[in-house]
Amino acid sequence: MVKFGRELKSDLEMIYVGQLCLSWEFLQWQYEKVFEIWESDPYGLRQYNEVAGEFQQFQVLLQRFIENEPFQGPRVENYIKNRCVMRYLLQVPVIREDSKERKKARKRDGESGTITSDMILEMLEESIRTIWRFIRADKYTHNLLPKSRRGMEIELQDPADSELLVKVQTELQTKDKRLKDLLRSGSCILKKLRKHHEDGSDHLHFFSQVDLRLVSRALNMSRITTDQLVWCHNKLSRINFVKRKIHVEPSFLLFPC
Repeated sequence: MVKFGRELKSDLEMIYVGQLCLSWEFLQWQYEKVFEIWESDPYGLRQYNEVAGEFQQFQVLLQRFIENEPFQGPRVENYIKNRCVMRYLLQVPVIREDSKERKKARKRDGESGTITSDMILEMLEESIRTIWRFIRADKYTHNLLPKSRRGMEIELQDPADSELLVKVQTELQTKDKRLKDLLRSGSCILKKLRKHHEDGSDHLHFFSQVDLRLVSRALNMSRITTDQLVWCHNKLSRINFVKRKIHVEPSFLLFPC
């Protein structure tokens, strides 16, 4: 019975980490997509009222979770419990322009306050800030030390993966240090996300910071598979530093569950 309970907790933790990683990957991809839309729509002719409401809900649910978390117990159990009653928790909306029917209905009903591509881009930036706060609030995204060194053994799917685990942990610590050396202020990057995106490189500092936190969270799971270790390795491999500049290879890596 004890073993069953431990395995159940590990499975629930994997579900949580998988959803967290997926949400970030998709949100990052959506941001790049909206940025392209914004650049191609200088007069703000496209309308996004419907999806804007969905992103507001996305932000509200995450913020509510963060505010209530100190009174709700461990993160994973709290997430699973809330996910049962808030089905859209951590569910990133799909960017889409309002349909013709939607536009006609708004015009017919005399609704005002059209959400343009510029506004929806701002909402994406706020959503990124919100999920970043959600990720930082998870204490296991900060700990770069192996669990075994804190008196908690990591259960490896294959004992032969111990060498890969150490390699990934070492690489994470090294790149985390390199990134911190480059970052002057994480909050500064958040406030000027669009400006940094236009620069073509600086916004990668922030996105890489999030990626490193997610790798840290994955490595702090009580049980980790070979595929998940490979995912961590691939995540880290796409982040490189050359002459105090960061280079990130674009990718969309799904966390293996």
